[in-house]
Amino acid sequence: MLNSIKSPLDLETTHDETKLGFLGIALRKSKEAQHYVNLAEALKTNITNYQNANDLLKIKELFVPLCEVSGISTKARGYLNENELRALVKEFFAEFMDPLGSSYQDNLVSRYLLTLGDALGGRMRNIIGNMASEKLTEKIIANLKLIDCKFLFLEKSSKKWISDSAYNIDMLPNVKGLHWRNSCGVRTLLYDTTVPVVRKNIDLVLLNKDCTGLKPNELKSCLSSVHNYELLGELKGGIDPAGADEHWKTAGTALSRIRSAFNEQDKNVKTLFIGAAIESAMAIEMYNETSEGTLTMCANLTKSDQISEVCSWIIKQ
Repeated sequence: MLNSIKSPLDLETTHDETKLGFLGIALRKSKEAQHYVNLAEALKTNITNYQNANDLLKIKELFVPLCEVSGISTKARGYLNENELRALVKEFFAEFMDPLGSSYQDNLVSRYLLTLGDALGGRMRNIIGNMASEKLTEKIIANLKLIDCKFLFLEKSSKKWISDSAYNIDMLPNVKGLHWRNSCGVRTLLYDTTVPVVRKNIDLVLLNKDCTGLKPNELKSCLSSVHNYELLGELKGGIDPAGADEHWKTAGTALSRIRSAFNEQDKNVKTLFIGAAIESAMAIEMYNETSEGTLTMCANLTKSDQISEVCSWIIKQ
């Protein structure tokens, strides 16, 4: 158990922490929304000179936005050919745009914004998860720097391992993994990685191998051996108390599956849970599981002392 956790109460997310969490998400959502607002404004500018909605169908560059206005998803566009898509868009225009005559423009832009709103919602669900891993990564790097431990970070976009000397805070959203050496040997931490023995993606995977020079097939082979694992963890960044219990149940099931799968291979692996929204009943359960040794470690993502301490603990594993 972490030194900063003396009782289940220490794990509970307070009202003020929940409020700050919602505020952080709202600010991030507002920032992300600007991109979609700009797209809608650009569409409005491009259709201004077209009094007849059907004239837009002749503009090749606007075909994808018009599909989105018509409610045709990205997935659907991947299945249907252009003629089929055009037929659907024409049908939509005939029913909803043509009756509006020359006043169609505001309606069309409003429908486009509705579609973009769905896209923003999906993006935010991913971002909330990424915000959690970013916060954890930031704390791990701070702890590594504090003890002057050299590290490499895996850049998500280039898929290359880069020296800590090139790292700056702006790179944080693009970090997919970390590599360092401690007193026990080399350690590689990977985020959102498929673990073959459990056949699932796991949020946090700590390996006792140097994965920095491995090709994809070599990494797959490395991940296939249970003896290369030190720690596996679930990270839940959602702050909404209403979804807290479900997150814990999902994570608990995943962690139980991990322990069972590794035990069947005669490998005892450490498990970790870090969550942002932790309610009273959950706190008691995870505190008891950690005290009993079922769960190796747990922490509340909204509490800086716990996250700093758990990151220091991860580095030493």
